[in-house]
Amino acid sequence: MSWDIEAMKALTMMELEIGLYDWSALPCRSCPSAAHVPAELLRMARAQNREEARPRAIEHHVLQESWATPTVVPVARVLMAGLADRSISAAARNQFLDLLWSFVIVDDEDLAAECLDAVKGGIWALYEEILSGDSKGSALLAYWLLKDAETNPARVDRLLATARHLLPDDLYEED
Repeated sequence: MSWDIEAMKALTMMELEIGLYDWSALPCRSCPSAAHVPAELLRMARAQNREEARPRAIEHHVLQESWATPTVVPVARVLMAGLADRSISAAARNQFLDLLWSFVIVDDEDLAAECLDAVKGGIWALYEEILSGDSKGSALLAYWLLKDAETNPARVDRLLATARHLLPDDLYEED
């Protein structure tokens, strides 16, 4: 098999994950299909501020309040791939984490569990988000996701023991 090294360098982790799905076959609440979702995810990833990073074609398309379509699962996987890319802006990362939190608490328990599995698959990106110290808001969202996704509670305890100062002051460990 021949690999085009330059093309591979240009391929982001998000694009790699996006390419795994037939988005035109996935459902959308507002459109005939979710074919438009990959462009929206990449647009969000390129955003440099909070307004640009708003998920305009995600909310009311794959998620409306706590009701979701099955498209949230591949979107969650793409968002986790995006979090692994530290060049993505803090604003975009915050929106990614906020969406992921919304996905793991949707009313459909099966979809929520699949989204949580996607989070578990990239759990170290959540630790990195907290340990980076970039944003207490993003750190809090990452912490909430970790609390649900981490299978080793001692790891979360260790995180709190060493990096509690990177989380908001009003965090309660019972949250």
